Amino acid sequence: MKKRIISAATVFACTALMVSGSIVAYESQVKEDSITAGVFAYTAVDNISDDMSVADASVVATAAPVQRNAFGYNNLGVSVAEGKLNVREQPTTESEVVGIMPDNAVCDVVETDGDWLHIKSGDVEGYCLGSYIATGEEAQNIADSSISKKATVNCDSLTLRSVPSTDGDVVSSMNQGKKVQVLEELDGWVKVNSDGKEGYCSAEYVSVADEIPTAMSKEELASTAGASVVSNALQYVGGRYVWGGETLGKGVDCSGFTMKILEQYGVYLPHSADAQMDMGTKVNSLAEAQPGDLVFYGSGGYANHVGIYMGDGQLVHASSAKTGIKISDASYRTPIGIRRYV
Repeated sequence: MKKRIISAATVFACTALMVSGSIVAYESQVKEDSITAGVFAYTAVDNISDDMSVADASVVATAAPVQRNAFGYNNLGVSVAEGKLNVREQPTTESEVVGIMPDNAVCDVVETDGDWLHIKSGDVEGYCLGSYIATGEEAQNIADSSISKKATVNCDSLTLRSVPSTDGDVVSSMNQGKKVQVLEELDGWVKVNSDGKEGYCSAEYVSVADEIPTAMSKEELASTAGASVVSNALQYVGGRYVWGGETLGKGVDCSGFTMKILEQYGVYLPHSADAQMDMGTKVNSLAEAQPGDLVFYGSGGYANHVGIYMGDGQLVHASSAKTGIKISDASYRTPIGIRRYV
């Protein structure tokens, strides 16, 4: 894969070294043989190959002059990493990752530090390799084309339907604060794309505005990933419980349900509640649980049931053959363990 090294006047090409699961400081603390590292299912980049360095190309010796106050930034920069770009606490690949720049995310270039740029983007401040940040007119053009219309949910839970009517089938559910892409605005309804699912929601319960991507902090990434897990799981409420089942939409048991949901986020678990409880990062209590965490039930330290914590004391789980996949109070039984994977 080729990466662009961009300055105001010169474009070079180099080969990038991709670093999987590179939010190192925030990955789950798990046994090496227990789970596939890929907690956020993201691949981020912040390094370059030996065949061409930024220093060789003299790309970022100085920050290029740019349009003042573009998109609210004095010295506009845009990520051109063709993937997620790490923002690190210090200008070294050994430093902690403090955030991620999505594709075409904008930032303010504060200063240069060798091959690195000190940037501010959204609530994130840190350092990125300058070879992956466009500046000047190039940055302005990319930013102009990256503006999109987003809807933000402003109620506790909002149903996404297949047609613009309360009679439409439920596609999924969106939690308060979730931002989704707007596809179309209708009379009283908004068509959106939520985690790859298209549907209609009431315009009364969303705020629509033009936005441009900025960096996401580790905390935002975790919140987004957990909320996405819950939203994904909720679309299967009412589905069948099948002992030993592991096919979403056809039938799953409790650990089959959690296994297949988290698999979609790069987390690979065994088909066993007790084995799943041995993995991930320990959470001490329900009071500390976050959406997307797994809650385990059983006795004597042995887990015989598991569900996905939704937040606000609720759980979505494949309950039994009689009730199927449903929502319950997370304290309907006393949890014996809580684990975090995303």
